[in-house]
Amino acid sequence: MNSQSLKTDVFVEGSGVRRGARVTVAGVALLCDELMVPYGEVFWVSRRKGMLLLFAVRATLAIKGSGRELDQLYQLITERVDLTELRRRIVKQLGHEVVLFTAGCAVSGSIDDEKVGGLFVAAVTRRALYLLSGDRQLTVAWPARAASRRPARKPESGERDDDYLVIGKTDTSLTVRYLFPEELGAVLFAASQQPPESTESRPLELFSRGEVSPPPQAGLPPFSLAAGSLHEVAERAAANVPGELQSRVGMRDYFFETHFQELGEIALGPLLLRKSAAGGAYSLEKAIEAMNSGGLREDTRAAVATATDRLAEVYARELERVASSRGVDVSVERDVVLGDAGRAFLSERMQGPFDRLWERFGDLGEQEKELRRRIADLEAGHPDQDDSEMHGAAEEWRAAMVRLDRGYEGAWREMVEEIERAWSTDLLPRLERVGQIERPRIPEWAQLAALAAVTLLLAAVLVFLLAR
Repeated sequence: MNSQSLKTDVFVEGSGVRRGARVTVAGVALLCDELMVPYGEVFWVSRRKGMLLLFAVRATLAIKGSGRELDQLYQLITERVDLTELRRRIVKQLGHEVVLFTAGCAVSGSIDDEKVGGLFVAAVTRRALYLLSGDRQLTVAWPARAASRRPARKPESGERDDDYLVIGKTDTSLTVRYLFPEELGAVLFAASQQPPESTESRPLELFSRGEVSPPPQAGLPPFSLAAGSLHEVAERAAANVPGELQSRVGMRDYFFETHFQELGEIALGPLLLRKSAAGGAYSLEKAIEAMNSGGLREDTRAAVATATDRLAEVYARELERVASSRGVDVSVERDVVLGDAGRAFLSERMQGPFDRLWERFGDLGEQEKELRRRIADLEAGHPDQDDSEMHGAAEEWRAAMVRLDRGYEGAWREMVEEIERAWSTDLLPRLERVGQIERPRIPEWAQLAALAAVTLLLAAVLVFLLAR
C-alpha cells in the first residue's frame, strides 16, 4: 500500500465481502469505497493474523492484507485514534473489574439460547467474558467449560489453522476465533475459577471523575449547511449567467448547474466530512478534535485550490471545443488562454470569502485549547467537583460552531457567486472571442498553384482520351 491507501478485500458486518475495495486513511475518517467511518466513532482497533478488525458505532470491518500492509494501516489509524482512550472507555463500561485482556474476535453460537454471530470486541475479566459490538453488550459469566481446539491439518499445505476457543455452560455454547495463544490461556484460566467477591462497595473517592463517569457529551446542535443545499444555490447562480453569451459559444444545456454544483461539492468536502465526524462523536473532546479549527482551515484552503484547478480544466476543455469547431489554432492567442496569472487570480477570488470568514474566527484555536484543558482537569478531579465552568465553556464553543457553520454557508455562497462572475465577465467573453477568429485562408499563390495542377491534370486526361 502507499502511505494512505490500500486496495484489498474487506468484510463489512451486515453487508458481506467487498472484493478489491479501496481503503483510504483520510483526514477525519477511514473510507472503504463510499463507506465512511469517522475516527470519532471508532471504539476498538485490533490487529489479528492476516487482517485488521475495526469496530465503530455504525460499522464493523475486517480488512485483509499482508503483514506489512496491515502494520502500516494499523499505524496510520492509531495515529488518528487514541487507543489508550478506547481502552479506558471499555474499562469504564466494566466498572471496577480487573480486565485481563481486550481483543477483536469472531463469535458464533448461542448465549442463553439466543443465536449470536459476527465480529465482537472481547473483554475478559475474572468474572466474565464480555462481547461488545456497536451498542450491544453480551455477557458469559464464569465459571464455564472452556477448551482450546485446533482444527485438523490443511491437506493442501500441511499447516494447521490457529487455535479457536469453545465455551459452554447451561443454555450457552460459543466458538470464539482469532484469539492469540496467550489470550486463549487467560480465558481457560479465568473460566475455570470462581469469580472473586464483589468490589462494588469500594469508596467512590478512590477514583477520579474520569474513571467512574462518562466523558462530557458532544451535544452539538444540527448544522444548517448540508450537501442538499448545493443544488438550489447552483441553479440560482447558473440563472445569472447571460443566456446570449452561452448560446453564442454553444454551451450545452444545464452546463453551469452541473459545473457549479461540482465545484461547490469539492470546496465543501472538508467541512461536511468534519461535521459528520463531530456529529457522531461519543464525547465532547472527540467532537472538538473533529472540528479542529486549524485543520478545517487548512483543509478548506486545499479544497478551494482543487476546485480552482478543476475550473481551469473545464475552461481549457471548452476552449478546445470552441476552437475545434471553428477550425482555428488558439495557441498563439494569449488573451484567450488561461495562464498561470489567470489561475492565480481565480484562486484568489474563490479563496477570498473563506479568508474573510477566518478573520472573524481567529480565536477558535485558543477557545478549543482552553475547553480541552477544562475537560481534562474535570476528569482528573474528584467526582463531586463543580463542573459548571466546563459546561459554560462548552456552551460557548457550541455557539461558536453554530456561527462558524452559518459563516461557512455565507462564504461558500460567495465563492459560487465569484465563479459565476468569472464565467460571465471573463471566461465566456474569451470563448466568444475564439468564435470570432477568422478561419485561416489559403494564400492566393497556393490557390493559383492548385488551379494550375488541376488544369494540367485535366489536360493530361484529355490527351489520353484523344490518343485512344
